[in-house]
Amino acid sequence: MSDSDLLDLGDIQVVFPAGVYADVRLERTIDHRITLRDGALDDVLTREETGALLRVLKGGRWYYASTTELDQIDTLLAELAASTALAPGGVPNVDALLAIHKADERRFLAEPVDEVPLADKLAFLRSFSPFLDRADVRTWTSRWMDQRRERRFVSSRGADVRHDYQEAGVRIGFNIGHEDDSLEERFSHAGHLFSALLAEAPAKRAKLSAYLDHCAHFVANAVSVDPGKYAVILSPEVAGVFAHESFGHKSEADFMLGDPSMLEEWKIGTPVGSELLSIVDDGAVLGSGYSPFDDEGQRSERTYLVRDGKLTGRLHAAHTAAALSEQCTGNARAMSFRFEPIVRMTTTWIKEGKWTKEALFAEVEDGLFIETFKHGSGMSTFTIAPGLSWRIRDGKITEPVRVAVVTGNVFETLGEIDGLSDTVELPFLLGGGCGKFEQWPLSVGFGGPYVRIQNLNIA
Repeated sequence: MSDSDLLDLGDIQVVFPAGVYADVRLERTIDHRITLRDGALDDVLTREETGALLRVLKGGRWYYASTTELDQIDTLLAELAASTALAPGGVPNVDALLAIHKADERRFLAEPVDEVPLADKLAFLRSFSPFLDRADVRTWTSRWMDQRRERRFVSSRGADVRHDYQEAGVRIGFNIGHEDDSLEERFSHAGHLFSALLAEAPAKRAKLSAYLDHCAHFVANAVSVDPGKYAVILSPEVAGVFAHESFGHKSEADFMLGDPSMLEEWKIGTPVGSELLSIVDDGAVLGSGYSPFDDEGQRSERTYLVRDGKLTGRLHAAHTAAALSEQCTGNARAMSFRFEPIVRMTTTWIKEGKWTKEALFAEVEDGLFIETFKHGSGMSTFTIAPGLSWRIRDGKITEPVRVAVVTGNVFETLGEIDGLSDTVELPFLLGGGCGKFEQWPLSVGFGGPYVRIQNLNIA
């Protein structure tokens, strides 16, 4: 480990070049991974890295450099400020939109997960293994994952922000079978603090056992569903990935730059869905999308993307806000110091409605309940590949059904929402989950209530 790796991020002093706006994002990340495959120890990984991303704004253009040699920051900033590699252009006055914050919001210093002994983490991981030792589980992989990340952002205009993030937990993937049929599913137990994971572990192990029984029932009894349009209820997890993939990415303003047709389609005030629908993004919410400040030093605030069915906002970094004459929203995020910040979601969810869960189901005479998902994607058209799915008959969940794909036009589908349960759930997504351009997987959160949609296309 180099001397620079031993420095506290708060000890580093930066000399900024004169006559230009510049900022530095310092970062230290510590990761641990332990993998069991069918009960046998397969892999143990520890990784620690410290580095910085440097930016200089000159002539409306950003000049970037990343380094792990923290004693070279001042030299690299001076070189960036002197560079003439890029012709002047771009968006002027980007830095004028950047609010200047001074804050230390490190909230995990009292219980850093990287200081928990690896032996304790392995023992915790192994405590879930006996529940997977059953005849119908054909193969399984169980992973302990933890990461602690600390960031400090300083700028030539006086910003100085420190914040941290950590996550830890177990993620289990398994194949469960019955005769010639099988099902790939997953289970996780994750959060911010190891002590909380320990306290909740007995209940989570019981939940894993019940979930395996649930999946065994599905794989033994599921039948194919006829293609067509159905009334569908999405679980909070599936509603979250629907909001994230179908609407959240379309709200990231960098997709709109240079695209007049998309700007027209995405005009603020445009009706985009049912009047029941509101969608928000907020990095200040604890969970897997927690990011109190973005990577331009801007405080995360609650942004309503949709309110009462109408488009009310979009997500910005400084350059997109300047280009569209709007304000920063705290959504300039990067995977690490090796990447420049781009517009990314934090925690995105559909707001709750007025129905109880029971009342929401009771009003469906014949439909489908999508409980889990395998993957999803989308922009103007979305696609979700369901996992566990069930028939709804006379307001009750009945037999399991196999559904290949749920798909549709985003705006048409949002307009078909006719019921939202009264409680929001935000699952903790251990290990990240969002990819954009070359930056994957970024830690995000998503969720919502149970969401009822009429006339959803099922294949």
